[in-house]
Amino acid sequence: MITFSEFKKKEVLDISSGKNLGRATDILFARHTGEIEKIITSGKRGGFLSCESLEIPFKSIIKIGDDAVLVDLSPKRQPPKPCPCEIDCHCEKEDGFCDD
Repeated sequence: MITFSEFKKKEVLDISSGKNLGRATDILFARHTGEIEKIITSGKRGGFLSCESLEIPFKSIIKIGDDAVLVDLSPKRQPPKPCPCEIDCHCEKEDGFCDD
C-alpha cells in the first residue's frame, strides 16, 4: 500500500515517449463509485495550476515503483473517445465511437 503523501513525491514518467510528466498533484475520484479515475500531474514547470498539468487516466498507470510512477499514454492504451456527432453520425461507426 502507498499513501498519497508518498505517491505525490514520485515523478510520473510516460514509457511510450520517455517524457517526465512532473509529479502527481491531485487525484480525481468517481463521485458515485469512489474509484480513482485520473491522476493530475504538475507538468514540467510544476506548481499549482500549472498550464502544463495533465489528467492521466488511472488505467494508464503501468507500475508504481519506489522512485517513479510509470504510465503508458500511447494511443493504443487510451480508451476510445465517444463520437461527437449526436445524431446522424458521420463516422458511421456502429459502436458509437470515432477513431479520431
